[in-house]
Amino acid sequence: MSHPGDDWILYAGHRAHFTNALLANAHGSAGRLCLLGAGKCNDVDLERLAEVFSEIHLVDIDPSAVASAVARQPAHVRVRLRPHVPVDLSGLSSKRLGKWQRKAPTRAELEAHEAATLSSVVARLPAPFDVVASACILTQLSFSLTQALGERHPMLGAIRLSVLTTHLRTLLALARVGGRCVFASDVASSTSYPLDALPAERDLSDVLRAVVDAGAGYLTANPKLIQDALRFHPDLAGQASEPEQLPPWLWTGPVGRTYLVYGLSFRRE
Repeated sequence: MSHPGDDWILYAGHRAHFTNALLANAHGSAGRLCLLGAGKCNDVDLERLAEVFSEIHLVDIDPSAVASAVARQPAHVRVRLRPHVPVDLSGLSSKRLGKWQRKAPTRAELEAHEAATLSSVVARLPAPFDVVASACILTQLSFSLTQALGERHPMLGAIRLSVLTTHLRTLLALARVGGRCVFASDVASSTSYPLDALPAERDLSDVLRAVVDAGAGYLTANPKLIQDALRFHPDLAGQASEPEQLPPWLWTGPVGRTYLVYGLSFRRE
């Protein structure tokens, strides 16, 4: 298998952790896996996944990124891959964001947008899947939103929460009853918390709690916010088992930043 080089090497640690999490949730069955935010697939080992999953569905907004991921796989892996592009997981087109810049949406408009986005994504994909995974895409969606609307937008917080809720609803809607969801997210970088200066014996679960307590993490990636949404949000409550937090990990990515990443695993009820 050929790789583009630097990015593949940079992602090695992150790729191993995320791939292991996906395989652990496969429970040994030759099922169907759906990766939301697949991109170039530097964060997953498709060869290892293809040994377990009969189909691997790659969902992303960027056709060229997914095409490059598929092209570099050996033939026995490519036959298991199912690209789905372009799929906009947020529904936040430049036209819509421009409209919301000029006039903030009401909560009723946000709810309608959530329903339309969820319906659009589910209609594009051959659900249900045995495992559905979010590949650190939520923070990317949130960053793009903030960049487009600006920190001072009066409904920024509500729209962020809407994006989060829509994403979790999408995970569950795509999973079969009894299937598994794996939500992975970067929660902080070394620009907001001294991740590069941690002692060797540090417990990363303690570090994650410290990051959240200090308010140094990305707001929409706060694990408590995700867990509370799954437990109590009216559109999510009762649809998922109690989320299990996976051991956090560190990885150093592009531009030399170190990221703290965690995962949640839950079953669709």
